[in-house]
This record gives sequence, C-alpha cells and structure tokens, in this order.
Amino acid sequence: MRMLHSDEELMLSCRDGDEGAFETLYRRYEKSVFSFIYRMVLNAADAEDLCQETFFKVIRAKKKYRATAKFKTWLFHIALNLCRDRIRRMKFRSHLSLNSPVFSQDSEEIQLRQSVCDSSSDPTKRVQTDEMKTLVRQAFTKLPEQQRTVVILRQYHALKFSEIAEIMNCPLGTAKSLNHRGREKLMKALSKYVEQ
Repeated sequence: MRMLHSDEELMLSCRDGDEGAFETLYRRYEKSVFSFIYRMVLNAADAEDLCQETFFKVIRAKKKYRATAKFKTWLFHIALNLCRDRIRRMKFRSHLSLNSPVFSQDSEEIQLRQSVCDSSSDPTKRVQTDEMKTLVRQAFTKLPEQQRTVVILRQYHALKFSEIAEIMNCPLGTAKSLNHRGREKLMKALSKYVEQ
C-alpha cells in the first residue's frame, strides 16, 4: 500500500472509510484550525468546542467532499461558518474579552512591540508592552468581521489570497481589498502609539 501524502488523497481515503486517513488530517490541522477559531472568537472554551465541531462536520460531510476542492480551504470554510454562527448567536461583539491574546508572538505584534519598547526586564517597559498588547487587541476587535477574518487567515495562517477568497466565497480582489483595509485600519488605530 502506498503512502498517502496530499490532504486531498487523505480526504478521499477518509471518504472511503479509512479512519487512519482522518486521524492524519486531524493531527495535521487541529492546531491551525484551533488557532484560527480562537482568534475569531477570543475564548478558549468556545474555540475548543468549535474546533471539535469543525472536524465532526468534516466527518459528516465526507461523502460530499469533491476531489477538485482543496482540503485546507474546505476545512477553513467549515470553521469560518461555525465561527460566524457562534458570533451571531452570542452577540459576540458586545462580549469581547480584552484579556484574551488575539495575536501570537509573530509578525506585526513583534514589530509593534519593538517599536514601542524593547522586551527587557525593565518594569516600565513591560507595562508599556502590556499596554500595547491591549491596544492591539482593542484595535483588532473593532475590525469588521470580514476584514478580521482575512487578516487572520493571511497573516497568521499564511494562506494565499486565492485560498482566502475560496474560504470566504468572495472574488480574489475582494479578499485582497479586505486584507488591505483591515491592516490599514489596524495601523491607523495604533499609529499614535507607535514610535516612528
């Protein structure tokens, strides 16, 4: 029996009843799906529930999977729809917790931190860093949902714009525009706090 490497091959095997193929896909994507969902809902318990629900939906919909569809975009599309449903049901925007870490320590957060202060053991600088993290979270939570989604998928999951457009069911140009506007709004909201 030959080794299955591509997500699509694994999903086709899963569709045909191979539980091991599903386990491989789950291990391959569980962390990134959880990370995406967490950045959308900002609640670890909800993110865990939605992550599990995403993979349950994959199992339930396995017979509907089309071999022409890229598995990763199909998976993230399912996760995004579940996030949108949860946000709508819970009136998410009015219950955002600013104590939740929206950004991991990469890309823009590091740049923003470094421009405000270096990460030394100086207590004053640590307070400044904590304040900046709060400001970043506040600015991020004020983005419209579509812009926030595109920024998360692009910046933190390194998806191509074509994949993002497929996940969000929108034209390629719209995905690029949403990313541009979202990043622009973030930088505008934070510009007065960032040393040039």
